[in-house]
Amino acid sequence: MENHFQCLEKIIKERRSHRIYEDREVEREKLEKILELAMWAPSAMNRQQWFFVVVGGERLKTLKEIISKSFDKILPRLEKFYSNNPKVISFTKQFFQTLGNAPVVIFAYYTPTGDDYSDVQSVSAAIQNLILAAHTLGLGTCWMTGPVHVEKEINEVLGIKDKKLVAAITVGYPAKKPPTPPRNFEGKVVWML
Repeated sequence: MENHFQCLEKIIKERRSHRIYEDREVEREKLEKILELAMWAPSAMNRQQWFFVVVGGERLKTLKEIISKSFDKILPRLEKFYSNNPKVISFTKQFFQTLGNAPVVIFAYYTPTGDDYSDVQSVSAAIQNLILAAHTLGLGTCWMTGPVHVEKEINEVLGIKDKKLVAAITVGYPAKKPPTPPRNFEGKVVWML
């Protein structure tokens, strides 16, 4: 049991958000595996209301143009949180325009049940499983919420109706290893045992 925990701890601590990918296709078997493990996530009342669309090739080129438009919607938040670091803002803009050369983007949706709060949490748990599974297979990912601002246009390209977009996840082989961001544990937990 100790060994399992150490493996899980290592996976969680080593996983990073990747924004630059190699010019290399991702094997379908790996995509199928990470999606299978995504769907082993817990879900509210076990409704398993997630829905994924895996996109690459020519359709992804069209979606890149649409996703790049969502940068303007998140720019005010970036300027608020990174006003003293304009490099982060310009790098984020570039990522939204190119998706870091990712060969695949997975669009994570939920089928509405009337409980949006629980639906989003359930899909988010599945996304967490997906990105951890991808890391164990040598793949990099980046969980993007900005594209929800252009959901209508994305849905038109994908032919999606009656579903709500939660995130777009870029997937590919990392071209470089991002630095480890510091973690602040101070004041994040209150013990009342």
